[in-house]
Amino acid sequence: MIDEQLAERIKDLNWPPLMEWREFADWVRVDRDIVEDWVKRAWIPTHRIGRHHMVNIVRLLQQLEEKDV
Repeated sequence: MIDEQLAERIKDLNWPPLMEWREFADWVRVDRDIVEDWVKRAWIPTHRIGRHHMVNIVRLLQQLEEKDV
């Protein structure tokens, strides 16, 4: 379940809830090979839609906030 504050922040920043991993790599300015490795190792949350691996931006932000505690 998404925290209401997090959902509001995502809405304000106009971030998509899911993003194709290659697009995510470009967005965060990390080499695509590195992000592909993160996906394969399940180090970032993804959903597979057909043959596409989509990075779950909402869950990633939740995980990052949990580690900040």
